[in-house]
Amino acid sequence: MGSVRSSNKVVLLAVVVLLAIASVEKFAHGANILCLMAVPSPSHHIWNRVLVDALAAQGHNMTVVSPDIELKPKPNVTYIHLEKTYDTIHEGATAIDFYEMGQSSILESMKIFYSYGTSMCIGILASKGYQTIKNYPSDFKFDLVLYDFSCGPCLLAVYHKFGQPPMIGVTGFNTPPYTTDLIGGHKYYAYVPYYTLDYDTNMNFFQRFYNAFLHWADYFYRNYVFLPETDRIVREHEKTKDLPYLADLDQKMMLMLVNSHHSVDFPEPTPQNMIQVGGLQIIPPKPLAADLDRFIRAGKKGSVLFSLGTNVLSKDLGPNRIKAFLKAFAQMPAYNFLWKFESDLPYDIPPNVMIKKFLPQNDILAHPHIKAFMTHGGLLSTHEATWHGVPMIGIPVIADQYRNVAKSIRAGVSEKISLWDMTTEKIRNTVLKVLETPRYREAMSVRSGLFRDQPETPLERGVWWVEWALRHPNAKTIQSPTLDLGPWKSELYDVKLCLVVAVLFVLYLLRKVSKALFSKSAQSGKSKKKVH
Repeated sequence: MGSVRSSNKVVLLAVVVLLAIASVEKFAHGANILCLMAVPSPSHHIWNRVLVDALAAQGHNMTVVSPDIELKPKPNVTYIHLEKTYDTIHEGATAIDFYEMGQSSILESMKIFYSYGTSMCIGILASKGYQTIKNYPSDFKFDLVLYDFSCGPCLLAVYHKFGQPPMIGVTGFNTPPYTTDLIGGHKYYAYVPYYTLDYDTNMNFFQRFYNAFLHWADYFYRNYVFLPETDRIVREHEKTKDLPYLADLDQKMMLMLVNSHHSVDFPEPTPQNMIQVGGLQIIPPKPLAADLDRFIRAGKKGSVLFSLGTNVLSKDLGPNRIKAFLKAFAQMPAYNFLWKFESDLPYDIPPNVMIKKFLPQNDILAHPHIKAFMTHGGLLSTHEATWHGVPMIGIPVIADQYRNVAKSIRAGVSEKISLWDMTTEKIRNTVLKVLETPRYREAMSVRSGLFRDQPETPLERGVWWVEWALRHPNAKTIQSPTLDLGPWKSELYDVKLCLVVAVLFVLYLLRKVSKALFSKSAQSGKSKKKVH
């Protein structure tokens, strides 16, 4: 009889264990994940898409709300198109001119960046896709939200609609200065340059002063101009009274994935819930199309890839710059040049130049005959060139591109061409310097080794942390307490002020005592004179 009872207990325990395992498996390998990817930028979409597809391959159901969609999405991925977003960025009164941004002062370009976020939000709210996700039943169950926070909280009314499930922030935009506002931690302006500055970590006094000023200016403009304006636009559209302030919803994320790695980017103090997945978009290269492979191999000394990315377009360079590039390429016949150019060219194309509206950048950079990469210096491009060991010629235009290129120059893996005063001669000489000086490739080989030497790929790390959040949706131990403490306590301003007051009080007492002693000494001297 006792053995029967014991057997029943064992069976019951086994059933409980199996149910627990099944419950964990359900969340780790079959969750409903809502992806709020508001940023109208193909490069952000490339970065986000790789993570989305990897999670879908794990069996998760991905609902992606985005200005960018895939015509043939992977299994388990559903796109909801925010179709008006690009229109507001590129057309009418809300249009953003990236070349104008590139020639503006740093403070002006900061305002243009946030204007980009405002234009983005106007386009999002005007999209049919936004209404589509808003029409989902409010009790529709999403287990997790992935949220690209790079350009503001415009989509967070959707997050609120579905009951504020656990949220992970993601960004392909390095480690923006406002990450500490969202998940806490510390940002030290003494050695972390503002993202549009080409400073190094070892700044002199005036550079540190200017750097701190820009960070503070960004903080105040974002928190007292941009975020209130975004909140007002969304609140007027939603016409609801129970919507929390969007900037407060911004701080709900339990952790964030950032596009950063020490081999390429600046060393920063990171809280435990900031997960560095720099290069997440780099996946094993696919074979190239036959015409591309033939052209690359045909270069007598090798071939060069030229792309200005997805936001600043080659077709907008203007006739003089386009002709300067073509003439320079023609003067280097030993090399073939692949140029990502978004329209047909009305000029004669040299025989060693191939023009394509789209080029598979990661796959081309992995080709052994690619000897250099002419790039705008965007972070994804810098990471991909570094991973594949290809030295660069940087042509920065906007935002963090100047900082990325300057850091690559200091690392000995790149040279720079200024877009604003380029000539055929400068282009030719700079490109040949990188191509025919071995130290650039040698330095890039060292940098690439540091980037590749990781215990797992950045993508695997990102997927693991997303599934960790699914397994532990209420975990608080990983979160920084600085958001609750506020800057007054977390930066020890109260303690520092107390110390300053204490020192001033001691100095005050010393002054009073010395004054009293001096006065007493003077009186004693007068008394002695009277006696004599």
